[in-house]
Amino acid sequence: MTSPHSNQACPVCGSSATALFAKVRDVEYYTSDTLYLYLQCAQCKSVFLEKPPADQLDKIYPSNYYSYAPSPQLSSLTERVKAILDARLFRKVLNKLPGDALRILDVGGGSGWLLSTLKKVSPRVAETHEIDINERARAEAEAAGHVFHCRRVEDFQSEEKFDLILLLNLIEHVADPSAILRRMQGLLSPDGLILIKTPNVDTLDCRIFRHHNWGGFHCPRHFALFNRESLLALGARCGLQTAEASYTQGAPQWACSILGIMGLNGWLKISAERPLYSHPLYPVLCVFAAAFDLARSPFMRTAQMFVVFRRAKDKCLTPIHPTIRT
Repeated sequence: MTSPHSNQACPVCGSSATALFAKVRDVEYYTSDTLYLYLQCAQCKSVFLEKPPADQLDKIYPSNYYSYAPSPQLSSLTERVKAILDARLFRKVLNKLPGDALRILDVGGGSGWLLSTLKKVSPRVAETHEIDINERARAEAEAAGHVFHCRRVEDFQSEEKFDLILLLNLIEHVADPSAILRRMQGLLSPDGLILIKTPNVDTLDCRIFRHHNWGGFHCPRHFALFNRESLLALGARCGLQTAEASYTQGAPQWACSILGIMGLNGWLKISAERPLYSHPLYPVLCVFAAAFDLARSPFMRTAQMFVVFRRAKDKCLTPIHPTIRT
């Protein structure tokens, strides 16, 4: 049924048939006391934030936001394992790309530490660009040899074409994901690829914590959340074809869900000054959650998903919000 709270159309498929999905607070950074409403599309089953605060980015992304931190020093087991998995993933994707001098664009990657990982993985990575809204990340990014663009991805323009574009935990942060995918499609080289990582709303942890500030909401910073089918369909409407799609572990979602409940119940101290991800229990929960997701990944849809897009062969864009029967 249509939600009584809003007639806001689904930003993924354009359907106006929506229903209330959850009421959520910011239990990670406590940037406000607002009770936010997430709606679910009856057509594509994507979930999205009602009235996303796209004009309040400085507020909802505080100075201690995790991606603004310096590059990881691999001081913990969790960070070392993640670095190994990132390198393995990047090597696999880079092997799909032809050419001896690759140009890479990372969107929303803070100081560009993932771009540094890519450089270590392959000497073919010749030029790296970083887009981020945090000017404080510029110095570290440029010191690492990356070209830094301080602006919203919606405002980014370039005459250059990129062989690989990283949208890692980014597409869910924008109010109009179709506009971003279309913009990125136009920035791809003929054989280029877009690598997306994003939460999966059709997963066990969402069903368990949906009404308890599920970590995948990352509220209010996640504006649109997908299932596999809705994301692939969106890509097709944006002139992209799927090269690969898979599920992966989403340890941070599990950890944030569990610690969020504990914080709201007063069992541990979480505040704006001490955000959830900095709590000593966070890396411990991440280890166990990652192991759980990886163990069940052969037969269940896990907490996050990877999608690799390339330009569709006919390169035809279809209307992003076609007429939908509701």
